[in-house]
Amino acid sequence: MNEIIDNNFGATKNFINKYKNSIIIFISLLVFIAAIFIFNSYNTKISNEKAAAIYNQWINQPISLDEGPETKDDLYNNLVNNYSSSGYAMMAMLSRGADSASKGDFENAINAFILLRDASGGFKGNKFFNKISRISLSRIYLETEMYEEAFSQLSIYSEDAANAYIHELIGDIFAAQGKNKRSIEQYKLANEKYSDQQSKSIVAMKIADLKS
Repeated sequence: MNEIIDNNFGATKNFINKYKNSIIIFISLLVFIAAIFIFNSYNTKISNEKAAAIYNQWINQPISLDEGPETKDDLYNNLVNNYSSSGYAMMAMLSRGADSASKGDFENAINAFILLRDASGGFKGNKFFNKISRISLSRIYLETEMYEEAFSQLSIYSEDAANAYIHELIGDIFAAQGKNKRSIEQYKLANEKYSDQQSKSIVAMKIADLKS
């Protein structure tokens, strides 16, 4: 038994001696990766805390004071320029875009939603905010009769990935362009994916209007 243990120990020792440099490099690499992960996690935590503080200050900043709008804009710019990947910055962009659109200020609304779309895109992006920004942009472009731009915001979604509302919105874009056949196709897809009867009825009415 001792002989077997000695043989195994000897084999292990020989293996370590033979691949010592490779083992050291491998362990060093693991330590380096772990250190980067911890450092990034810490930086993300600190960055989110700073973004949260700026966001809370931004939403609570009164605009009735003479210096209010300027200070509010400064806080907004600080948030979106320096912490654009944080959820707080994305909520600020969404809020700014929605507020501008509700006032008919489409230029500023488009700027805010484009910032949100770009900040939330990519492999590590936020799919929810990215979809909301694209839908919002598409609706504004449709309202301003910029049909190609409206469609381009939604063209990244396949029939399987798109939800019912996206199909309906694409149908609205095609209908505005007089592309009735393609519009009806999108409305039918929307009708299949909608689960509530009210939305189904609205889409059915749009299809009927195009066929009349």
